[in-house]
Amino acid sequence: TLPAFANAGNYSHIPPSLLRTMRESFEVLDTSSSNNITRSDLTSILEQLGLDASPSTLNGFFPASGPPTLNLAKFLDQLTEPMRELSEKEELMAAFAAFDVDDSGQIDLGELRDAVLRTAPERGVGASLSEREVDGILGEFAGRRAFGAKGVSGKEVGGRGEVFKYRDFMASVGG
Repeated sequence: TLPAFANAGNYSHIPPSLLRTMRESFEVLDTSSSNNITRSDLTSILEQLGLDASPSTLNGFFPASGPPTLNLAKFLDQLTEPMRELSEKEELMAAFAAFDVDDSGQIDLGELRDAVLRTAPERGVGASLSEREVDGILGEFAGRRAFGAKGVSGKEVGGRGEVFKYRDFMASVGG
């Protein structure tokens, strides 16, 4: 079970399954089983994942004015804070539905990938996602399209092309 935090209301927008995954991630990062993640722990895992482990990235987790370690509550705060800025579920579902020309719950993977990579983030929200990040997210919910389906452009997408199963994605992030 998840620990009870004094500020547990801060996580009410996060599905319990995602919180469990975050807790499990913390346990993996906590290589010394000290209930704290060190700068070294985080550097090691970021490098293993091929992610940015630069001092500027690490300073986001370990500011000079803060403690040299992260406990679970601080770790969850760091991960969930950006999620507060995400679109409401209905808004995100409507955006996906705009690409779903046959109401199948699936979107042509190539078209969605191109749209995500070409769309700039809202001003002040942060940086665009990298190709690797986009492929990682979309790949988790990819599948094969039935024959004869069309993409958002209205043209045949070429037999059994790859699709993004956005309803499955929404179910997983919606709890």
